[in-house]
Amino acid sequence: MKAKLFIAVLTLSTSILTNDVFAQISGSANYMAAHNSATVFNAGMLDPGNTSSNVKANESVGILNRKAIYMVSEQFVFDNLSLLKKAFAIADIYFDLDNATIRPDAIPVLNNLVILMKENPGIRVATTAYSDSRMSKYNEKLASNRAQSAINYLISQGISADRLQIEKHGRPDMGNPCNNDPSCSLAAQQLNRRTEFNIVYNGINLGHVN
Repeated sequence: MKAKLFIAVLTLSTSILTNDVFAQISGSANYMAAHNSATVFNAGMLDPGNTSSNVKANESVGILNRKAIYMVSEQFVFDNLSLLKKAFAIADIYFDLDNATIRPDAIPVLNNLVILMKENPGIRVATTAYSDSRMSKYNEKLASNRAQSAINYLISQGISADRLQIEKHGRPDMGNPCNNDPSCSLAAQQLNRRTEFNIVYNGINLGHVN
């Protein structure tokens, strides 16, 4: 009976891992929690009195272990990149001119990121902060301060500092004419005064791969 129960548990676990992981957890995007909860079985858990059952259990153990390893691999990221990017998408936050203070409209975005990171303890976040094309002599320091402001907020909400990093900061490769025209519209300049968040999953920065 114990052997049958053990095989049933293995079969159920294998089924969960084999199914479309993203469909299983869509809505919460809790991928890391899904594979962190996967048990890696070993031969010590087998029933010594039932050879036939042990063979089947060994096969299931191998399947589970391979799937657990796959789910924490770089290949898992590449195979499921579009789904991971969609699930872990975080909006940019914006700043006022010559200011690195977190604005009220950024708080919901940062709070969503806090929830995501707490639900997925294996992910890290790399921030990239930009300034606009004006006040150029302040740009580098100002952008750095904007990235640090976001990181400080996340830390204040219980996120460990070792899961956060400033990837780069400064003037962006702007997607509008402001890069060479300081007189461009205020709305266009505002789009450049931002901090972006990239999720690092299984060691891969999702913002760096297509």
